[in-house]
Amino acid sequence: MTNMYNMPFTPFVGINRYCQTIQLGCGFLKNENIESFVWLFQEFLEAMGGLQPDNFITDQDAAMRSAVLVSFPNCCHRNCRWNIMQNAQAVLGNFLSKHEELRTELNEIIDYSMSVEEFETRWAQMITKHNVVDNTHLYDLYHIRATFVPTYFKERFFPFLQTTARSEGFNAVLKTYIDPHNNLHHFFLQYMKLQEKIDVAEDAVEFKDEDKTLRAWGDFPVEEQALQVYTRPIYLRFRAELRKVTSYNVQHVGHETYDVSPIKNYVYGYGSRSYKVEANLEAENYNCECCKFSRDGLLCCHIFRVMMQLGNIDRIPEKYILKRWRIPEEIIVEEKLELPKVPVDRKMSNKERQQLRYGTMCNDFTKVAKISSTSDKGKALADKYMQALGKELLDMKASESAKRKKRKNATTSQDGEGANDGGLDSFPQFDHVQDPVYVPKQGRPAEKRKQSGLHLKSSKVVKCSLCGSNQHTAAMCKDKITPAPEPKEFDFFREMV
Repeated sequence: MTNMYNMPFTPFVGINRYCQTIQLGCGFLKNENIESFVWLFQEFLEAMGGLQPDNFITDQDAAMRSAVLVSFPNCCHRNCRWNIMQNAQAVLGNFLSKHEELRTELNEIIDYSMSVEEFETRWAQMITKHNVVDNTHLYDLYHIRATFVPTYFKERFFPFLQTTARSEGFNAVLKTYIDPHNNLHHFFLQYMKLQEKIDVAEDAVEFKDEDKTLRAWGDFPVEEQALQVYTRPIYLRFRAELRKVTSYNVQHVGHETYDVSPIKNYVYGYGSRSYKVEANLEAENYNCECCKFSRDGLLCCHIFRVMMQLGNIDRIPEKYILKRWRIPEEIIVEEKLELPKVPVDRKMSNKERQQLRYGTMCNDFTKVAKISSTSDKGKALADKYMQALGKELLDMKASESAKRKKRKNATTSQDGEGANDGGLDSFPQFDHVQDPVYVPKQGRPAEKRKQSGLHLKSSKVVKCSLCGSNQHTAAMCKDKITPAPEPKEFDFFREMV
């Protein structure tokens, strides 16, 4: 009621697969009567699509309890154990401080009674033993026993909680976001900021699950399996149960019944009592009277101790691994392209190399897209580098096009040899290639092809164009051949002689 409207604030909170507190909704009430709570629960039911909660924990409020029975008839409702014990301490604290044995036995009966019959029997023995039959405060506590004593809810799923501490913690966090003098509009804005903080906290745990690998505590195969299937916080709780295996001894007392007793006087969370475990190896059925699996969704250390005794500690049966505590399945599945096969007997063609590069880059960019899609900041960062990459690739393509155009112009303007030399100079990777040895030849080489009979002799009669003879051609005609004139020097010597 710390707001300027003096209206009770009612949050609905739950827990996710990482044991984190999440907000499901909230409301403001004019007063705390039955009609107001019924209206609130009906609105919450509508917001949840008509899905009723399976289990519900509230404060010790009669109006709220009546409204829960009306709005959620199929729901298991219990009161906050801490709140009830605090109220009882206000009236019983002075009396119990003078009777320490009674106080210890009272807490032992409330915390570690494994059945309703056991609780009733031990309570009656306690009342008689300490002669407190006329204590009205203890009678009032006994009268509301079915609303808070854990044994009445051991078959119900209340994972790792028996109080409204998460709701109280949510109120404390909300007060750091909201000022009592803010209006409703500002409250809505701050409420959404708190929701964003919860989402970020959940993403942080998911990142730790993906980025870091915890070291197993022991060498049990079930622990390796738990690392693979459970979320990080749930695995840590599982490991805590597995460690408590070293605190118990086991003894076979019947056909499928085993007695698990503590080595020391006290085991945290289970007290100093022994527990009965029923185990059927063939059907893989395990049942412990502590009912931890029904209550928290995890097998208890007593079952693990019996499994170790029977040598069946290889794996946890699938029916004892709740989907609620599993690592979430991937929402986005990477679609990988099938890459072309690289031929062994020949070199790849240009099209095959292009397809291989394209498929490889698509698979790599798919991984980047999956990581960047987890948040708006990741997408913005990916868009920034994709734009820069696209611009750089376009610049590179334009530069290569200009170089090819320049080489083409240079080849056209030069002669063949110069053009060839210039072409080779533009490809330094071929500098090691040398021309073969030059071999000079006289004219055109003679044909070595075999000719048919039709080509051996010409069918046309050839005549000399000078003398008309058919025995020779003009090239070999005697009339064409004339003797060369003698030099004048010979005439001079002839005259001298």
